[in-house]
Amino acid sequence: MTLQKFVFVPEASILREGGPICDLVEADNLDVLPQLPDSSIDCIYIDPPYNTGSSALEYSDRKTHAQWVDFVRSRLVHAARLLKDDGAMFVSIDDREQARLRLLCDEIFGEDNFVAQFIWHKTNRGKALSRVVRQVTEYVLCFAKNRKTLNRVGLFGSEKNLDSANPLGNRSNKRGELVFPPGQVKTNLDNGTHPAGFRGSREDTLSVEVIKPFEVQDGQIVSELSVFGRFRWVQETLNERIQQGTIFEIRKGKFRIVFYSDVGHKAPSSLLDSRCDVGTNESATKGIFEILGNTDILCLYSKPVSLVRYLLNSVVRDRKDAIVLDFFAGTGTTGQAVAELNEEDGGMRNCVLITNGEFRRYPRIAQQRLKVVFSGEAETGRKSPPGSLRVFERIPTST
Repeated sequence: MTLQKFVFVPEASILREGGPICDLVEADNLDVLPQLPDSSIDCIYIDPPYNTGSSALEYSDRKTHAQWVDFVRSRLVHAARLLKDDGAMFVSIDDREQARLRLLCDEIFGEDNFVAQFIWHKTNRGKALSRVVRQVTEYVLCFAKNRKTLNRVGLFGSEKNLDSANPLGNRSNKRGELVFPPGQVKTNLDNGTHPAGFRGSREDTLSVEVIKPFEVQDGQIVSELSVFGRFRWVQETLNERIQQGTIFEIRKGKFRIVFYSDVGHKAPSSLLDSRCDVGTNESATKGIFEILGNTDILCLYSKPVSLVRYLLNSVVRDRKDAIVLDFFAGTGTTGQAVAELNEEDGGMRNCVLITNGEFRRYPRIAQQRLKVVFSGEAETGRKSPPGSLRVFERIPTST
């Protein structure tokens, strides 16, 4: 990465031959973002100031709503420019500015490119002294550069379970005909020839009509099966799924057609909690302590690595050479998350982190944290992840 007015800091970096690169730029993000090339980023995660009035942040976190919107807008316009056509951005936020952030993203990215508003279960405690509401959740807004393009690949949540049956019927779709080639449908129907005709109740919109007789032998429909009903797929999609090895089955009773498939994936849930292995603020604090061993940092507003890793993985799981950007990098959580993803699957994902040292008491905490992560010196005993950490600082101006 080449940046004007910035210098590489070798003593703060960890360099290895080959492998992915994590670039940490210590500067105001508006000094860096204009220098990054258009359509170069696969995924962005940011955790901007929440405008709560905190004195712990280097950025002023005590603004009017209008000032906060202007502050964020000047940076999000670069985010929209930097994303690839199939890229996506995640932004953490709480109740105070969530509504304004949503409207701002609608303005910059377009309403049609809104993907989701995730709810993150941030703590198991809440504020014990609150007499109104114990806040235990925050939000993560997701916008795509181009929702239609992103829809073609989707967001990854988890692997599909081959043991789970999926109905082929869909009540909301128009009726149409599907033709299954011989030997493609399993069944527990009796051996022999089964007649054409309507199956099930005519009042049931998922009932199907068998267009011509079919033959069953030893648990398989050995002749062509032609059915008419409301299905989630058209014939072209069915043919593709058959080629991909999808298994189809019909059981006695209502004559429902189901399929089993490990093709594709399940989309992520809109609720981010322990059920998808996403941790809380408490786990974030514990994680930083395990790396730096400093009890003074326990008050920092860091997100858990598991949250950022889950969000990034939803976009870059199958993009082993993706580029990830975080321009409110804070304690360096995103850098660690990308390193862990690469370690898990051998990926070559690069990341660019920009931080101005948001935390006044710990101006270089991201650098300290990532140096430990990439050197493998953490108290957890984990090996260092593959790749290099490169640190850049602004060239001091002469006085």
